[in-house]
Amino acid sequence: MSNSYIGHIIEQINLAVEECGPILLYGENIDIGSRIGGLARGLKVNPTGRILNVGNCELTHIGVGMGIMMDGGNSAVFMKQLDFLLLGFDQMVNTFNYIRAFPPHKGFGSFTIFPIVCDQGYQGAQSSLNAAGDFASIANVNVFCLNGAEDAAIIIQEQFVNPGFRLVCTSQRLFGAPLLDLKVESRTSDNAVFKYRAGSDITLVCYNFSLRDGVKLANDLSDIGIQCDLFHVNYVPDMDISLLRESCNRTRRLVLIDDSKSIAKFGDVLLRRLQSSVSELSVLPLFRQATTAADYGAVEDRFTPDYEQVRSFVERT
Repeated sequence: MSNSYIGHIIEQINLAVEECGPILLYGENIDIGSRIGGLARGLKVNPTGRILNVGNCELTHIGVGMGIMMDGGNSAVFMKQLDFLLLGFDQMVNTFNYIRAFPPHKGFGSFTIFPIVCDQGYQGAQSSLNAAGDFASIANVNVFCLNGAEDAAIIIQEQFVNPGFRLVCTSQRLFGAPLLDLKVESRTSDNAVFKYRAGSDITLVCYNFSLRDGVKLANDLSDIGIQCDLFHVNYVPDMDISLLRESCNRTRRLVLIDDSKSIAKFGDVLLRRLQSSVSELSVLPLFRQATTAADYGAVEDRFTPDYEQVRSFVERT
């Protein structure tokens, strides 16, 4: 197993497509040059599949994937950055809405969009759209953000060539980082919720690519005798929240971490759903503040949770 974040992800994709039958993997510079900034480096395909380098036309790329899916085939488009996907948003929303408005969908193939989220900073206005949750909300589709070794393996094996349409996102900031080898204790069948450790004091929920921050926070709290239920939650509309509901009913304290730039957070949706079944729940959201004009330039782009704020929250609740 590769010891790097992106190396492990590519290994899992290669395993997923090894015996899936005919599949098209395509993208701009997918098999030449930088291999999409390293996103496709080492990518392989089975003898009945094909890796295809395509031009700069995201609207067409998404339309092609939709058409292959409707025809019962399997495909995945690899994309240099989430920002470019805005150019294919009409297909994601309007074309896909038209497709799902006319069932039955039996016999559909698989279409996966596999983009990089440019969250490493100093990239500028057109390479820093860190808002995968907004895509899930507007298009009403499942968006998965790969964080640890085991959740990445599960999502890729169960979703990458699964009938239907979804996004599977990677973090540019983590590409060269050591693999986060964190055991999954339990998960929901829709791959929306992954639980990594158990504790009776606080429910700690991580969104986007904040799981490593959540692990650090959970370790810091453990040092002072506070034990956390630690979760990562993907952007899955109408997700199964049973694991989170059970945890919150035990701990009565919820900390949400989301390092995305979305103004409307999926954590807010979770809170609304928990309100009807969890009483006297104390909540601490650790989100980015509103983005300023200066933040759209080539600047440092790293959200770090305020750990002292969490300690204060623990002490007063």
